[in-house]
Amino acid sequence: MRLPPSIRPFPVILPPLVDELLSSWVNRHAEFVGVSGLRLLRHYGIEVPRLPDLDLNLSCRDQSRLAEALRCLPHLLRNMTQSRSGKVHSRLVAIEQPTQVCRPCARRHSANSATRSARLRSWMEGWWITCPICGAALEDFRLYTRLFRADPSDALPVRIERTARHGEQIMNRSCTRHGDSYTHTALTRNLLLPQAQKTRTGQAPATLCRLLELAIPGADAFFRCLVPETWPRGSRSLPLSVRVPVLAGVAVVSSRPEYWFEGLVGAAAAQHRVGLLHCVGSLAASDNRGMEPKPTAHSHILPQY
Repeated sequence: MRLPPSIRPFPVILPPLVDELLSSWVNRHAEFVGVSGLRLLRHYGIEVPRLPDLDLNLSCRDQSRLAEALRCLPHLLRNMTQSRSGKVHSRLVAIEQPTQVCRPCARRHSANSATRSARLRSWMEGWWITCPICGAALEDFRLYTRLFRADPSDALPVRIERTARHGEQIMNRSCTRHGDSYTHTALTRNLLLPQAQKTRTGQAPATLCRLLELAIPGADAFFRCLVPETWPRGSRSLPLSVRVPVLAGVAVVSSRPEYWFEGLVGAAAAQHRVGLLHCVGSLAASDNRGMEPKPTAHSHILPQY
């Protein structure tokens, strides 16, 4: 569909940044001419309630109109959204504000007036721990999750860093290149479920042990050192300090789901076993190991815990 003759393409095209969100690119063009992003879209006949809606639910009609307005191929616009395949598959995508930020990239963009307001896609996705652009460690953006910062020299994060990065890539492939990200997304939450209590009658309840402890020994002790000791489980994405051991657990379980099936399901509390059985069973039944990056000469071998 072509634009009406009375509407001309945008006169100056600002180059998109690597990993930039479509809404960010549109907003930078709007700032260039001194209008709001929504006003710019309305000028081209595109009506959305909020600018971020472009990232979450870009219609084919709006994609075609915007591609002509910004003089680019339609599929390039689609690849700048969170809905690369037509809809948002992962429940780990932030809606309103970034969950984390790359400070080096943010400083670099802030130093240039044309890119000062840029927002990267990976800042909104709750499975990243390192920046896919420069490789720097990401930092929590939300004020509340900053309370959970752990010492980067702590023994556990140092020991599992490469395994966690492997889990990061597994999650990225699952959430962006395949039609169903439910299994791996569910696994990140299931690993934080408590193990069944094994206390005798009359004894005080034992210290909370999570299923993640089975795959990543030392995770429970690490969590107890975080202040405060609980975190917002209702959030779409976990604080980075919590996310690191969870991603390492995803990598370990995904590498041998049939091995972990009985151990994880058997250790879970009764009310959680059905969901966990479905989650780990789906990993074991499908060849999810084929989703992992192929080994290279420098690839990390998962530790056998």
